[in-house]
Amino acid sequence: MKHIIGEALMDKNILRKFAIESRQELLQKMDNKIKTYYINENFSKEQRGDVYVLSNENNSLRLTNEEYNKRELLRKRINELGLDKVIEEAAYTWFNRIIAIRYMEINDVLPLTKNNESIGIRVLSSKDNTSDPEILKFTNLINPELDIEFNKEKYGELKNENEKFKYVLLLVCKKLGKVIPQVFDGKTDYIDILIPDNLLNDTGFVTKVITEVPEENFSEVEIIGWLYQYYNQTEKDRVMSANKKYKKDEIPYVTQLFTPDWIVKYMVENSLGRYWVEHNKKSQLIKNWKYLIKNNLEKKNNEINPTDISIIDPCCGSGHILVYTFEVLYQIYVEAGYNKKDIPELILKNNIYGLDIDDRAGQLSILSVLLKARSYDKNIFNKDVVKNLNVMSIQEIGNIEEEVTEIFSDYDTRKEALYLVEKFKDAKTIGSLLKIEDKNYSLLESAVEQSDTIYEMEIKEELKQIIKIAKILSKKFNIVVTNPPYVNDSLMPSKLKEYTAANYKEGRKDLFACFIMRGIDIIKEDGFSAMVTMQSWMFLASFQKFRKKLLNETVIKTLLYMDNMVMGIAFGTVATVFSKKCENKIGSYNEIKYSNIKDEKPIEFPIKENKNSLTTVDNFKKIKGLPIAFWISENMLNIFANNPKLIEFGKPCTGLQTSDNKRFVRLWTEVPYEKIAFHTKTLNDTKTNNKKWYPYNKGGLYRKWYGNNEYVVNWENDGKEIKEYNKYLNSTRESSIGIANTQYYFKRGITWTFISIDVGVRYFEEGYIFDVAGCSLFLDEKYLKYILGLMCSKLLNVFLQILNPTMNVQVGNICDIPVIYDKSKKEKIEKIVEECVFQAERDWDSFETSWDFEIHPLIRENTVEAAYKEWEKTCNYRFNKLKEKEEELNKTFIEIYGLQNELTPEVEDRRISVRKANREREIKSLISYAVGCMFGRYSLDKLGVVCAGEKLDKNNYKTFKPVRDNIIPVTDGNYLNNDIVDKFKEFIEAVYGKETLNENLEYIADTLGKRGTETSEDTIRRYFCKDFYNEHVKMYQKKPIYWLFDSGKKNGFKCLVYMHSFDENTVAKVRLDYLHRIQTIYENLLADINLKLTADLSMNDKKTMQKKQTDLNSKLQETKEYDEKIAHIANQKIEIDLDDGVTTNYSKFADILAKIK
Repeated sequence: MKHIIGEALMDKNILRKFAIESRQELLQKMDNKIKTYYINENFSKEQRGDVYVLSNENNSLRLTNEEYNKRELLRKRINELGLDKVIEEAAYTWFNRIIAIRYMEINDVLPLTKNNESIGIRVLSSKDNTSDPEILKFTNLINPELDIEFNKEKYGELKNENEKFKYVLLLVCKKLGKVIPQVFDGKTDYIDILIPDNLLNDTGFVTKVITEVPEENFSEVEIIGWLYQYYNQTEKDRVMSANKKYKKDEIPYVTQLFTPDWIVKYMVENSLGRYWVEHNKKSQLIKNWKYLIKNNLEKKNNEINPTDISIIDPCCGSGHILVYTFEVLYQIYVEAGYNKKDIPELILKNNIYGLDIDDRAGQLSILSVLLKARSYDKNIFNKDVVKNLNVMSIQEIGNIEEEVTEIFSDYDTRKEALYLVEKFKDAKTIGSLLKIEDKNYSLLESAVEQSDTIYEMEIKEELKQIIKIAKILSKKFNIVVTNPPYVNDSLMPSKLKEYTAANYKEGRKDLFACFIMRGIDIIKEDGFSAMVTMQSWMFLASFQKFRKKLLNETVIKTLLYMDNMVMGIAFGTVATVFSKKCENKIGSYNEIKYSNIKDEKPIEFPIKENKNSLTTVDNFKKIKGLPIAFWISENMLNIFANNPKLIEFGKPCTGLQTSDNKRFVRLWTEVPYEKIAFHTKTLNDTKTNNKKWYPYNKGGLYRKWYGNNEYVVNWENDGKEIKEYNKYLNSTRESSIGIANTQYYFKRGITWTFISIDVGVRYFEEGYIFDVAGCSLFLDEKYLKYILGLMCSKLLNVFLQILNPTMNVQVGNICDIPVIYDKSKKEKIEKIVEECVFQAERDWDSFETSWDFEIHPLIRENTVEAAYKEWEKTCNYRFNKLKEKEEELNKTFIEIYGLQNELTPEVEDRRISVRKANREREIKSLISYAVGCMFGRYSLDKLGVVCAGEKLDKNNYKTFKPVRDNIIPVTDGNYLNNDIVDKFKEFIEAVYGKETLNENLEYIADTLGKRGTETSEDTIRRYFCKDFYNEHVKMYQKKPIYWLFDSGKKNGFKCLVYMHSFDENTVAKVRLDYLHRIQTIYENLLADINLKLTADLSMNDKKTMQKKQTDLNSKLQETKEYDEKIAHIANQKIEIDLDDGVTTNYSKFADILAKIK
């Protein structure tokens, strides 16, 4: 993935790899370095001149006075934060420092003179690409312009280039600490003694910065932000994969997301840019801003001065938004006639504000903004404003109430101080959401400037910083622009969750919604708040109250609706510019699809053929649920506004949440068939029918009309076990969940897949329980087929794209579908629906994963090929018939709803749920059916499942008899009589006749992919040995009913057994009757080969014999090792309980069965 910077391409894969590897390397270096200072050991201390000698029985240290003081600061910091956090802090500090220096040296802005200007000397590299850094050239070190306190005597005492470079680099950092103290000074004052060793070695960090990250990548300051994001990637992945509540210090990792450059421009231009243009009628800057939406600009009467515009990014991260804000402000100042040399200082002083909870992000924002200012003013580092920026990280304060009370004797001053101490206790958790009263802190500000002791000075210094943050948090701004954190309330730390629930009630479901509310709250009456967030607030029912508040209190001025991956993340996002309530409610809405993005920006803007509209927020109130469906027509608005909703015709509802599906839910193929209750009519039936398992609607993949009937749930004795379990759980959790809408259990109805882009709606008969993902709709019989037709028509997706165009279709969305019940078309619609359900049901039941499966569709004709061709005709007819009926249905409903000008009835082939014939799939399913017949699961003399848990009845098998002992050997050679290939040939002969056996085997082998000189039997044997079991595992969703005993990669021994006929003696039979038998065969074959090798053989024959000998020896050895494993299991005589399902039972034999992949 590459990112354009100017004319160059930034390869972000390089940046990602470099940053992730650098973090690991620096963490290790910091850990090792700290260990050399023996922080946790008690030492006696002796001072000898400028040197401290620390010693105990085991270790000693000689430290200069400066090193000793730094060690004490390091010990203090470790006591404050803990060792791991200090290692992390130190590693990042060095990463940040070196990256900052690298950027500044390449762009020739390193402020190393007394006037804080560049002298063109590089610190880390050389412009001529020589190995040594330019600054190490002695002529450069003694350059009188270089202001780094260089001591040539001390420098001369150093042993090697690495030590010399460390010395100079520390001097450079010290100089930069005076110029940009927020980045190169402060809490990490201990950092000097942890400077990494061997920086200039081939694998040293500085060398890697220079050699691994192309120099052109540093042409724009945004590289700092990308590296920051990737540096945090490992921790972000770790925290997010844990999927549990975040800790306070984890929030910066998981919420770090670098905003693409063009989206930053969209937000800044449509907030700050719009604000300037609307207040300055003569502005020509509109021509400069590509992403400024111009079709709903207003003209305000009051002109403004640039110095009066205040703008904040309350989640400023690495400062990307602030950097572009600076650029736009610079253009505004120039247009307003200001002297160019004064503008950067004016911007820093009057306009730009930024806050973040992450200290590291705060440093980067300051660095980025200052470097941007430096690009316009080479003297900016000499100005006082640099040290007093309104960009900073939010700090919190400890429990110092007693200290404050003691220090501040004046009541009013003490009151102000105590207010801030209370408010800022959890400020690192709450961040910019923290609401602070707009107070005058003049008394407190005056008091903190007066300190009598070092102790007081420390307390007051903390308060001084807090006062500044409090002033920013209580301020009203003209513009707010940010990419806020996205954190669902279930993952918020407890204190943050409590705070958002109390202060941002409507937005509390996600942190980004709270920030939307906060942004609107802190803008002035004529201001704008621009944020890029997830789309969920626009549609989900959980944000309905939030939408109501927004639509009542704000106006959406512009909105940019973006597909998944437009921002490089796997969900849709939206950039919105809000204003407070105003008379002009018209907003401009645009859509960007992923296909519109090239080189990480839109190919044009706006995209003319996408969803674009000018509409008022009042239109959204016409649709129940208030979805922000900006693209819909007036006609569609009227359909929603003037017709009854689906909820008035039936009851959509969620059902059973077992709270432990592993315990209570199975695939129907796992459990004894006789224990499944089909066609149950009432709950009372479950108390008397002695059945345990009941059909369970559980969502599934996209499928329409009928199907996805795969699961059963334990509802024995009216769900006694589940009810007891839920009762226990509900006594231990906050809300009662689990068993819902039991009055609808076992009734016929309509179901749909809960999580899907294309919603698959299906009919189901009586006898089902339904769960949360298998949401269901229950209606009066007179409406059932009509509503099913409507929901399977094209109109459903159109309506749901309006109500909720996310992957989470919720019950409430289905409730709000508008229904036009046309009695004159009812009979026609019902006939179409009946035909569609019939065709989909026939398709679903044609395969053995359906519990209504009867016989394989290729069991017809006298050859497999002829049978397949007939089946192909059947499938094509079914497919075409269903497509024809769906299009007829679409046409009917389009006419009913009057949408002829907006929709057409055509249906794409990919949306037709029934399957076309596929030769390979059908042949493999025939083979699977044959194996089922070998085990007696199916019979050629009886339809459907014949044996699945009960005892095998010989009377059910006349045409083809199953194996007697429930074991079928699978070999890669023709070693055994009656192995799986022999049984398969017997099956094909029984079905199609002896006369066509060879023809049928050839056809099957060709379908499977016959190779070279293989015979048909060879191909079929290879399939059984290598591929059959993987296909079976896949077909049965990793819950195989045929189990493969497997000795290993050499294929020494394999055999299949049928789980439903498994007993405590099966393993012993496998070992004694088959494993030992194959071992004897291998030994006899080897003896024969050994004898032949004593004869006079040709070279080729001898090589062939030796190859076979090696193969058989490997197989024999493998089977002997396997014998030891299987003997241990066989002797235990382990029984299985089919009700426990495959996962539990399979695991009992995991050491001797094939791994499920």
